[in-house]
Amino acid sequence: MRKLQLNAAPRSKVELIGGWAYKRQPMTLCDNAEWCYKKLSASGYVPKCERVDIETIRTVYVESEPVTDKEAFMAHYEPVLQALKDAGIRHGDLTPQSVLVKDNRPILIDFAESRLWNDPRPDKRPEGDAFWLKHTMEILCER
Repeated sequence: MRKLQLNAAPRSKVELIGGWAYKRQPMTLCDNAEWCYKKLSASGYVPKCERVDIETIRTVYVESEPVTDKEAFMAHYEPVLQALKDAGIRHGDLTPQSVLVKDNRPILIDFAESRLWNDPRPDKRPEGDAFWLKHTMEILCER
């Protein structure tokens, strides 16, 4: 009989294949991420996303670039927050690992643990999306 490890957390795995980033994770996290990408697709602030199977999503791979026009990049701060609010999404972890740069435009990824705007549960980063997005964008401008 196989012994279960109850305290072992599932791990996400990302593989790059043919211009796509494949992310394998538990079904509920895939459901959440896929829904967020679709809600935000018209904003231009997320890559295209497709469901591959029950535990895998893929997004168009975006190679993050350096910011070359800080003013143009920072001008996206309010529109990104508004796009999230309009979609009813709190990302919850807008750190440099979740914000890429393409053509001086922020591209958000990793929505697996995001929440609905009115969800009473706390985010991973309690300071909130507004704080972390600004902080992250400022960091990205300095790289």
